[in-house]
Amino acid sequence: MDTNIEVGLQYIRALESGATGDALAKFFTSDAFIREMPSRIAPLGSVSNLAKALEGAKRGQDLFKRQTYTIINIMGEGDRVALEMEWMGVTAVQFESIPPNSEMRNHVAVFLEFRNARIAVQRHYDCFEPW
Repeated sequence: MDTNIEVGLQYIRALESGATGDALAKFFTSDAFIREMPSRIAPLGSVSNLAKALEGAKRGQDLFKRQTYTIINIMGEGDRVALEMEWMGVTAVQFESIPPNSEMRNHVAVFLEFRNARIAVQRHYDCFEPW
């Protein structure tokens, strides 16, 4: 299997297992750029560096007691990998109108650009199901 595809899969499994801090940072270059396209959760989208992305991962652990990623499609060519996934999160706390212990679902496309087998750029598109 292509190294970058393998690293992409390991990264998704780390997210799913709740990795934060160094356990997540090891997948990225120190100058990583993460762009979240506008969605229901982030109407204006967002741009993050690695530090901000790691803070977001920590917040995610506070908001969700469990997250799963089902990979529908993955493809890579050279330094680029694309993943199509279905995400499901079980809320740990009240989130907007969603009570604790509720499921949220999202259809996700993630595009990763690698440098030396680490993620240098991540762009993701989220399509949340109604709640």
